[in-house]
Amino acid sequence: MNAKYKKSLKIVTLLITALLIATASAQIYSYMYIHGGATISGSELVWGLGENAPTVASISGHTVNNVNFSVPQNTFKNFTDALNITNNNATSITFDLAADITGGSTADFTTLDLVVYDSTGAREGDLDVLTEDTATGIVIASSETLYIRFEIDPLTDATTGDVAFTITLTYS
Repeated sequence: MNAKYKKSLKIVTLLITALLIATASAQIYSYMYIHGGATISGSELVWGLGENAPTVASISGHTVNNVNFSVPQNTFKNFTDALNITNNNATSITFDLAADITGGSTADFTTLDLVVYDSTGAREGDLDVLTEDTATGIVIASSETLYIRFEIDPLTDATTGDVAFTITLTYS
C-alpha cells in the first residue's frame, strides 16, 4: 500500500507541476508580439478616362460615372479612346463586359456598340449593347492597357432623349 501511495503522490506532483508550467507559459505567450507589415495594392484592373472621355466623366473606385455622349439623329459617331482598362496584375486576366439598359428606347438606334481594342488597334472584344448582354473571354496581358470605343448610330426619326446603360466588368 505504501508503494501505491508514493506512485500516486509522484503522479499528482507531476500533474501539479505540469499545470503550473502551462499556466506560466500561457501568461508569457499572451504578451508576445509579432512585428510585421502588409502591403495594400490597388485593384488588378483599373479604369481610366481616355483622351475622348466626356469632360464630366469621372472615376470613383471601380465605377466610371457620367460617360454621356450626345449624338445627332442619323449621324454615326465613334468615340475612340473614351475609356481604358489597365491590368496591374503580374499575369494576364480574362474578363467579361456586360451591359444593362436602364432607361430610354434602344429602338431609336441602329448601332450602340462598345469595342475593346489594344494599343495596335486590334479588336479584343465587342459588345453590342442593343442585342447582347455580355462580351466574354476578353484577355488583357500583364501591364497592358486596353481601350474602349463607343460606336453610336441613332435612326433618322429617333426620339430625342437619353438612353441610359450600365456596363459591368467582371474578371476571374
